[in-house]
Order: sequence, then structure tokens, then C-alpha cells
Amino acid sequence: MKKINLFLVFTMLGFGFLVQNAHAGALAGAPNLPAEALGIQHNSRIAIAPYAQVVANDSYTFIGISHPSLATAHTSIGLVVEAMNMTTVPNTAGGRAAIFTVSAGETHRVFVVNQSHTTINGNNASFTDTQTHLITTTDASQFGNIRVIGVGTHPYGATLDTLRPGRYTDTGVSATASLVRRHDNLSQLSMWGVVYQSSNGAGFALEFIGDMHDSSVAGTLLAGDGKAQGHLSTLSNSTGMGRGIN
Repeated sequence: MKKINLFLVFTMLGFGFLVQNAHAGALAGAPNLPAEALGIQHNSRIAIAPYAQVVANDSYTFIGISHPSLATAHTSIGLVVEAMNMTTVPNTAGGRAAIFTVSAGETHRVFVVNQSHTTINGNNASFTDTQTHLITTTDASQFGNIRVIGVGTHPYGATLDTLRPGRYTDTGVSATASLVRRHDNLSQLSMWGVVYQSSNGAGFALEFIGDMHDSSVAGTLLAGDGKAQGHLSTLSNSTGMGRGIN
């Protein structure tokens, strides 16, 4: 009962903190967009899990992030995963974060775990591959929340593949570039996680707010130039309707 009460308290406190402090330019690699300089945040760029926990010899937080290769999504999406309100090692912006790119069909693992964990550490080859990321905390009990930020510069609308980095050559657009507009934001990704208690194999799931599970098609369904009420047409600017469009 004590642990359940703590969970409810920190969930409410953590969620309130994230709503008030979700600044997308917190880290290098997640540049501020013009609107964000005015304090306007794009919901397609931020996802949160209201609670995370690390207790030495007791529990850690695991997060899985998958790119299900939706027809509406670019083939690679960059993001930053941050453990908020925890004392990390090192206790800096870089120490609390994992920055990586998820390509179509990939699943990346993020472990928020205490620095002295006997199994999940940088000396174990099972946790050193390019799709596994460790955020380490001090061995004191830690209670916080998770913030995920997309690093794409156009998260709020569909963009041509030709506008993305690496798609230009000295003679013009790369021949491999697609002319279909797709989305480069967190609503194209599937996020899931758990606070796992090592002592008894139990735990509880994390809910992510802002990923593909609670996003749906937006804008109008008009063809033509797609300009209606300031929104780009879904039909003329993407592969069509489907989950994962914010």
C-alpha cells in the first residue's frame, strides 16, 4: 500500500511539473523552433510518462521505443529521452539523457538504473549495443518522470524527404530521395515502459502521452492545394489516413 500511495503522489506531482517545464530546447540536438522561442510548444514534439522510479537493489525503469514503419512516417526519427527530477551520473543535462535515432523497424531500449546495478551496466555486453541506452542515477532512491523530445525541425507537418539532412548532392537532390510527404515527429513512434521490481519480478506499466497510441489524423481531407483553415491537407501532403498523424 505504501508503494502504491507513493506512486500516485509522484505521478501527480511529476505530471504537473512536466506540463509547466517541457521546454524542447533543453538539450543540444533538440533545437528551439521559432514558435518555441515564444513559449509555444508543439504537441507533436513532446511525449511524457508521468512517473519513473529507481531504487538500488529493488527497482529500475525500462523504456522501449519502436518505429513501426508507418506509411505516414519518415524512415528515421531522432529523439531525446530524459529522466527528469532524478540525480543522474553525471548530474548534468547530458547525464540525464539518451539521444538517438530510431530507424524503420527498429526498437531501442532505454534503462534508467542505479549506477551500481550488478547486471545492467556498461561492462555487460548485453547492454552496450547501439540500440541500448543507459541513464544511470545515484544509488539513493530516485522518483521522477520521463520526457521525450523529437529533434526534427519540422514536427508539426508532413515534409518531403528531400528536405531532410543527407538528401542533397552537389548536382541536386539525391536520386534516392522520395517525393512523398511524411511526418517526422513522436506520434509516429510506439513507446512503452515499465517500472520493474527485481526482487520479486513484479512492477507496473508506464503510460506515454504523446506517442502514436493516442494520436490520430488531423487537418482536413481536402485535395488540391490543401489549404483550409491553416492546415495542410492530409490527402495531398501524406500517404493518407492512419494512426500516428498528430
